[in-house]
Amino acid sequence: MPAEVVTEAEQVPRRARYLVPRGLPRRGEIIAACVVLVVLAHVLFAQLTIILAAVFYLVTRVTRWHLSWLTVPVLAAVAWTAAVGPRAAAAGFADGPAQVARYLGASGQQVRHVLHFTAAFAGMDRWLPRQLPLAIFTGAAEAALAGWLSWLHTDAWNVPPARPGLIVAVRRAVTVRAIRAGAVVTRDGGCLGVEAGSGARVALAWSEAAGGVSVCGSAEQDVLTTSFQLVHAAVRRRKPVLAVDLTSDPDLPARLAAACTEAGAPLQVFGDAAAGGPVGPASYEPFRHGDPGWRASLITAMLSWEGPGRQYRRSCVAYLEDVFELLDAAPGDPRVPVLDEVIHLLNPTAMRARMEYVPAAYPRREALAERTRVSMSLIHAEPATTAQLTRQLRELRASAFGRWLRPPGEIDLGRAVTERAVVLFRLGGPDRTSAAMLTRLICEDLLAAGAALSGIGVDGDGLVWLPECGSLPRRSVTDMIARGPGTGLPVLAVTTVPQVAAELAELTNVVVIHRMTDAAAARQLAAAAGAAGPELSLGEREFLLTVKDPPRLVPRAQLVRARPYGRPAPPRHRALEKSQHWEGA
Repeated sequence: MPAEVVTEAEQVPRRARYLVPRGLPRRGEIIAACVVLVVLAHVLFAQLTIILAAVFYLVTRVTRWHLSWLTVPVLAAVAWTAAVGPRAAAAGFADGPAQVARYLGASGQQVRHVLHFTAAFAGMDRWLPRQLPLAIFTGAAEAALAGWLSWLHTDAWNVPPARPGLIVAVRRAVTVRAIRAGAVVTRDGGCLGVEAGSGARVALAWSEAAGGVSVCGSAEQDVLTTSFQLVHAAVRRRKPVLAVDLTSDPDLPARLAAACTEAGAPLQVFGDAAAGGPVGPASYEPFRHGDPGWRASLITAMLSWEGPGRQYRRSCVAYLEDVFELLDAAPGDPRVPVLDEVIHLLNPTAMRARMEYVPAAYPRREALAERTRVSMSLIHAEPATTAQLTRQLRELRASAFGRWLRPPGEIDLGRAVTERAVVLFRLGGPDRTSAAMLTRLICEDLLAAGAALSGIGVDGDGLVWLPECGSLPRRSVTDMIARGPGTGLPVLAVTTVPQVAAELAELTNVVVIHRMTDAAAARQLAAAAGAAGPELSLGEREFLLTVKDPPRLVPRAQLVRARPYGRPAPPRHRALEKSQHWEGA
């Protein structure tokens, strides 16, 4: 489907402004005096104008029509004036005020006439109707001025949505139908929904998303749908998409597979796909090839070093470097998972035995022998050095995810980025410890792949999708957000945890806020996003979009589900402590 052009103008977030400064002394008395003078002037000289202005203004407020509807009475007034003649209309409009002015200004009788001013309106039944053609025009103009002042005195996010007219309703219906059919790709970004007032597309440019995107709200299905719209657009644009999913949504692999099929993009899934899913599970083994130091850093980065044993981290890195160099010098059976080899060689006896298989022609044999001798003596002297390392690696290999950390290693994140593929890591389930370890591993591997591309001057031009990142290790998420723009792999972070949402809003360039049921959390989130009060104005399936650079605000938009997201997913019953990892890892 061809990309569609977005014509929506960028808006700077607007706060309420006042013609009379709020800090002005006796501001209330000044405004009251001005109102009294205006009303008095209308009663004396423009009676029909004030009545029509009040009627037009009340109709605008009650119906919530755009102020542009006032062009209808203006056109009617112009036609009437042309029919009776401009001079006759002007004379009819001025006759009444002229009579009142003559009566009140009669020489020597001003005091008596002011006390009996009703006589100034004698013959009103003859001259008042003649004001009507121009009174309609002036009344509509004053109603438009009052409506503009009301808009000026209200924050942009608290302006009530306008009721769409016929043109807006038609445009809205066309846009909604196009989005539901899958038209989520725009010329320079993706479509997230429809603006509530105008019916125009709410689009996000890739240049805006480059600084990171956070999507938050209390309804999990809404925030996942909004984020998937952008993922769908990225896949259609053949951007590499790397997703780390802890939601356990059984429909997600099928939805992602449908988007990939449309775009002809390859899809790889790590972990157990849904029963009968479109794509079978793929293996992932990033530490089989590469520099020993980098592979050692992958292992240590994915482990948790909280609690006892953290003082041995540096020693474990050095030991793992020796292990990986030893594996390069004396490789074992390629069918054996690398983690099994590493766990085996964490035993000094096994390391000594493997060292005997290093060929004499290996150029660094003597240096490697000396290093392994030092490492073995260290472990013999203090066995606790590798105790935590061994325990966590054994637990990971024994977990449900561990069986996919094996050859042939079909998932290669660096290759996935260059081939513009889609990779989904399904890490949901009760084993939160293993999921956190794998998340840290994926983060480190992904950042390394992005850094390698940056080193040769190539932009990753992709997207990292984190559905429910409140369940992920906090440091991994913040590192990816911070380093994403430099590697061309920005993060699309999704959460329903208010505390996580507020922090993400400060870290990302784009914030999409769905309705938050917690009013205090919503205010905190709005302040972090540079908006205010979304909990007071957003309804169900509505969201607020704010962009920091360049500044842009869409105060109210409506979510529209696009194919292949299709029908809402069935409710899931799962116990998920979403903020545990974010707060502590």
